[in-house]
Amino acid sequence: MDITDARLTAFIKTHALSAGYLDEAKKWFSKMVQTLVLHQNGAEGAFVVGINGAQGSGKSTLSELMVLLFEQYGLSAVALSIDDFYYTRAERHQLAKRVHPLLQTRGVPGTHDIKLAVDVLTKLKAQQSNVAIPRFDKAHDDRCHAAEWPVVSNVDIVVLEGWCLGANPQRGDDLLTAINLLEQEGDPTAEWRQYVNQQLALHYTKLFDLIDQMIMLKAPDFDCVFNWRLEQEKKLEQHYVGREDEQDHIMNREQVSNFIQHYQRITEQLLIELPSQVDHLFVLDEARKIQHYYLRDTEMNSPEQWLVFSDLDGSLLDHFDYNFEAARPMIEALESDGIPLILNTSKTLAELLLIRPEMGNQHPFIIENGAAVYIPVDYFDKAPTGCELRGEFWVKSFVAQRQHWQYLISQITDGYQGCFKLFSELNVKEIALLTGLDLSDAKAAAERQYGEPVVWRGSDKARLQFITDLRQMGANVLIGGRFLHVSGQCDKGQALEWLACQYQLQTAYLYKSVKTAAIGDSGNDIAMLEVADQSLIIRSPTHDPPLIKRTEGFNMTEKEGPQGWYQGVKNLLTFIRKEGK
Repeated sequence: MDITDARLTAFIKTHALSAGYLDEAKKWFSKMVQTLVLHQNGAEGAFVVGINGAQGSGKSTLSELMVLLFEQYGLSAVALSIDDFYYTRAERHQLAKRVHPLLQTRGVPGTHDIKLAVDVLTKLKAQQSNVAIPRFDKAHDDRCHAAEWPVVSNVDIVVLEGWCLGANPQRGDDLLTAINLLEQEGDPTAEWRQYVNQQLALHYTKLFDLIDQMIMLKAPDFDCVFNWRLEQEKKLEQHYVGREDEQDHIMNREQVSNFIQHYQRITEQLLIELPSQVDHLFVLDEARKIQHYYLRDTEMNSPEQWLVFSDLDGSLLDHFDYNFEAARPMIEALESDGIPLILNTSKTLAELLLIRPEMGNQHPFIIENGAAVYIPVDYFDKAPTGCELRGEFWVKSFVAQRQHWQYLISQITDGYQGCFKLFSELNVKEIALLTGLDLSDAKAAAERQYGEPVVWRGSDKARLQFITDLRQMGANVLIGGRFLHVSGQCDKGQALEWLACQYQLQTAYLYKSVKTAAIGDSGNDIAMLEVADQSLIIRSPTHDPPLIKRTEGFNMTEKEGPQGWYQGVKNLLTFIRKEGK
């Protein structure tokens, strides 16, 4: 990648780029360009490269840079955008009158002259001479006059960029619910959405099929698009300084906010679906800095993503003093190998907020025996499905709140006088004495949200009947190392499967599949030990190992607590590393 200083200076100035842009470009794009050149050498006719990215992600800048880079290999290249094929303003005006008012605004499928785009790209692909390339003037919201179109001949490579390249039509049912204010107020009957979807299904695949290899500049999420698009408008404003007639065509903050809502539905869909389909994936951060580059058939979709779900008390934490130092080296080894350690415990949110920083753990976690999953708000690129935002976390709840289960227990209390005491009836000192926790940790343990632990003091026969009575009332009772846990129809296995599914949806572009390992020591761990791909049972100093049905894919440690956890995870890591080879 050796571009002359004059051309480099002109490129940086034209695009108002930072001085460090080219260093980044050399770091990230050189390998990709070399790969594309090799593919072009074996192509019949011009080789077409598509670039997808949300608005403001840097598609047009990259496309023009690639033209310069290809020229260093002696290849003739041309850059064009799907935006260049927008219908004229007059044509969109007629479309808006005939179909739906929102089609006056350029951008979505249905506002492009796909017939023209296919015709131009077909001629370029056939390496014809004197092919005119349409251009669109966004400041005037209209196509440039044909006399202004550049003419090219016999090109080797075509770089086509566009925000909706590679988009697939959605299912009809998915269109019915509005996702933003524009759809809610401007398209209450979903007529616009259905038309856009229909155009995408009927016509756009003809254009996409002409693309030989696809690149994606993947934004973190749609929220970034607003800021990026606003930057574009500011650049236009600077470009037209001193030309008041042009300033009227620049969008302000409110107009940008409204404008990008036209693109939101398809952009969010692309952020989920397209990464696993492209040939070259660049993952961007909020500042548009490239964080990762994945090349299909090598880095992309190659490894399996393993997730390790671990119980705490008696497993990762010592049953008596809650120490985990013996296990710390393997905690760090998991992190080093890129394997999330997901704490799946009977403990409360308050307790996990104290424990996780001590472990250096920033991954999602599961509280109160599968009652709820907590996901750090910026952990995934997209908000996980079925969650509500609570402070710094997305929360998926599976059962009713604690008060409901306390009420059910109160309905059968008379039949079990003196047999049990509720956790909520204990003061902090009693909790500390019963659990071995210090006072601050005991206070955190008392802050339960979803279930009610029960201290059982009766006979085993009475305990069995107590559990039966509650289950007949719709409760779920789990037997833990110290308590009976009364809650709803949830368990650690259900929560494990739900969270693993979220990882699969959010990281499909990186991994072929998601696999899980579960670690536990007692009865309330059985559900996750049964459903995980690999299970590890930690021996306990206070009770027998949990009885599980599976006959394959599980191991039991010789040592207890965190010493056993260290031993078992070390063996598990050896297995995972061997699987990945």
